Amino acid sequence: MGRIYNFHKRRMPTKGYFCGLKKISMLEKLKKNYGYILIALGLCYVVGRYFYKKPSVINGEIAPTFASIRLNGEPFDMSKTRGQYILLDFWGSWCGPCIEEVPKLRTLHKKFHNNKFKDATNFDIVSFGVEKDRMRWLSAVQKMGMEGWINISDFKYLDSPLTLLYGVRVIPTKFLLNTEGVIMGVNLTVEEMDKLLSEKLQFSPRALSAN
Repeated sequence: MGRIYNFHKRRMPTKGYFCGLKKISMLEKLKKNYGYILIALGLCYVVGRYFYKKPSVINGEIAPTFASIRLNGEPFDMSKTRGQYILLDFWGSWCGPCIEEVPKLRTLHKKFHNNKFKDATNFDIVSFGVEKDRMRWLSAVQKMGMEGWINISDFKYLDSPLTLLYGVRVIPTKFLLNTEGVIMGVNLTVEEMDKLLSEKLQFSPRALSAN
């Protein structure tokens, strides 16, 4: 009589077993690369925020024209500003960074508004108030001494056709235009605009101050 062998059947791993191994492996990889993942997420946030804040019109494009009503009730046509350097400024009386910038804009306007440029009649600012409340806007313009330049608003806040036309999602947003209405710079600092406009003057700032 031959030997009888008792073969014990091995228990095969279940599907759940392999899934568990995969989960453990993934968790280990996540822990190992945690720092890189955070960096990648941070970069995605920064890039996404940049493109969200970026307006739809850019340097080198002709700025869209529009018509509106000035603070004093007079009609305003953006196309009539050809031949001037124009700063189109989207701001709000409720916006802290906008308010902080106004004194610098006053200085910029005073310095260049009546100066002689090589290729322009003058420099002016067109401030569009991203507002809901007319009286608050009027009070802010008067209080901050902004009446020396052009002020307009339609009180439709960020749903204004003008903010949509320029793709403005956050304020302050600024566009510096040349004499042909072409955008020279988007969201330049006041110091950068000062330097750029100084280079366009018929006479140097030193020569002007000497006269």
